[in-house]
Amino acid sequence: MSSSDKTNIMTIERDDRKSIRKQKRAYHRLLRDMNIKCAEQPTQHLMICNGGLVTGIKRETLQCVLDPLISKYTLIMPTGKSYCFVTCNSKEDATCVYNYIHGRIKLPGQNGPLYVCYTETVSTTDNVVPDPAFPSGLTLMENFITEEQEKILLGTLDWDKSKDLVDLKSLNLMEYGECFLVLTTTLAIVWSHLKLRGVKHFGYEFEYETNLVNPDKPIEPIPQEYKFLQTLFDKHGHKYTYDQLTINRYIPGQGIPPHIDTHSVFEDTILSLSLGSTWVMYFKKKDQKIDVLLPARSLLIMTGEARYAWTHGINARYSDVIKTENGPTTQERGIRVSFTFRKVRRGECYCDFKNYCDTAKRETFIDDKAASELENSYVHKVYEEIANHFSETRHKQWPNVTKFLESLEEGTLLLDVGCGNGKYLCGDQNVYKMGCDYSSGLMGICRKQNFEVLQCNCLYLPYKDDSVDAIISIAVIHHLSTEERRLRAISEIVRVLRPKGKCLIYVWAMEQRWNSQDSFYLKSGKKSKESKKINQSGINHERISECNLTLPIHENRTDFPQSNMLIPWTKKSEHFLRYYHVFRDGEIARLCTKIPSASIKEVYYDQGNWCVILEKCMEIIE
Repeated sequence: MSSSDKTNIMTIERDDRKSIRKQKRAYHRLLRDMNIKCAEQPTQHLMICNGGLVTGIKRETLQCVLDPLISKYTLIMPTGKSYCFVTCNSKEDATCVYNYIHGRIKLPGQNGPLYVCYTETVSTTDNVVPDPAFPSGLTLMENFITEEQEKILLGTLDWDKSKDLVDLKSLNLMEYGECFLVLTTTLAIVWSHLKLRGVKHFGYEFEYETNLVNPDKPIEPIPQEYKFLQTLFDKHGHKYTYDQLTINRYIPGQGIPPHIDTHSVFEDTILSLSLGSTWVMYFKKKDQKIDVLLPARSLLIMTGEARYAWTHGINARYSDVIKTENGPTTQERGIRVSFTFRKVRRGECYCDFKNYCDTAKRETFIDDKAASELENSYVHKVYEEIANHFSETRHKQWPNVTKFLESLEEGTLLLDVGCGNGKYLCGDQNVYKMGCDYSSGLMGICRKQNFEVLQCNCLYLPYKDDSVDAIISIAVIHHLSTEERRLRAISEIVRVLRPKGKCLIYVWAMEQRWNSQDSFYLKSGKKSKESKKINQSGINHERISECNLTLPIHENRTDFPQSNMLIPWTKKSEHFLRYYHVFRDGEIARLCTKIPSASIKEVYYDQGNWCVILEKCMEIIE
């Protein structure tokens, strides 16, 4: 026997041993996955051990191998598996396929040949899970633009410029994964073996190292040649005039980790236009995971829960599993370009998804038990202490509150919830006025003026349903320390109102600025001299042991650093702290929309306050 013959025999024996090892691994894997046993003798059923969707093999590729061998068969490719099944009409056909393929056929892109074994049965389906419903707030519009418009957009891009490439290794990357704010859609992180990805910014630049946008540093505006997209957005009812555009270029094998776009950086609705190639993006929330196929020229719209609470990302791979009429198959990726439009937020986020919100994470969380104790110590007790001094500083009516009162018809029954010293209860004898307040001291001051008042908690108004024509509540709701309590107080106001009756509510605004003329509080007085504990940010803090809370103390003539604050009050040599929840732009309106029996007639800003006028809806008779 020649040396070459010996070498061939050794090669065959080595290949046979490898084939046996592959078949044994497949046997154990199949038994574990599907409780299906492999067979030593030929059957009608075959398992291609290393030829599944996970390995990147297309259904059409396998069909090209099988079609010349046998005329009739069933090909089953389970999703998420590295193997597939072939059921033939007869054992003879199965044997033909086995002998032709096993250890002999190598498909394009595969590292080695296909390995086959007989099985007693096969999976009866492709294990295709029905398409789950999209997350709430997620919409996909296919063919949003034409092929000609796609060519125009792609033709405007030049990716050869080095300044358009993000060097991933140069970034000081924060931890990512199931996280609520660490990345935005534009963040050019891909798996470790990928270094560069193309990115362009217009309008404002997203700062990857801080995950923020500086609204005071605009860059090159969105090009005029892209303005037709804004027209299309308007046509489909997307309210924002988008001022920030990020263009990303992905090549096959790249991806982005799961993330939620930073809440405080961008407004609610985010639009992402896919160009070039079809890729799969996945959305995940806890144990829910949904794959979304993004065809070329499609527009993905993220708002509400999908925008704020679901992470989204793209797996770093060269192909995606897609569904066809014949069953699942793989589709190779080409170059994908995404145009992502956002509206830069000016101010903090006030969404309902606090577990994922960077603004909420910066705020102090107050639970129901702590809320009652906090308000008792830092609202009710304080107003009892300062009632007389407070009354001495509260005489002049706010012009727009007076305007509301003057608009009331003769004979109107008006209730002032949180009436204080009763400054809005005097004057205009044609309107019958009554008030209520928690403070016994302030109620005593009102009674000395013969005002019709009673002492009560605004969370439980002692008035009948539909009993009052109009209500005002000026600078009261912001003393309630949880959203649930603020909502309850407004609901109580609406309950007491008669149908078609109106109420006016004033709350302090976070947006008031100390160096402007629109805030009486911030521009008055001297800087406070509180000497409580100062944290690293230089802000005084008060430790409230009975509530297990630490809240910042506001320094006069400075802007508000967060919503939940302690506001100093000085009476001669005595210093007091009052709790305030200062409202962000849109927050009071959002709160009022949760009351189905009321409609918002007007929202406006007035000298450091957010103001809303509500009207109670007519009762619906079924």
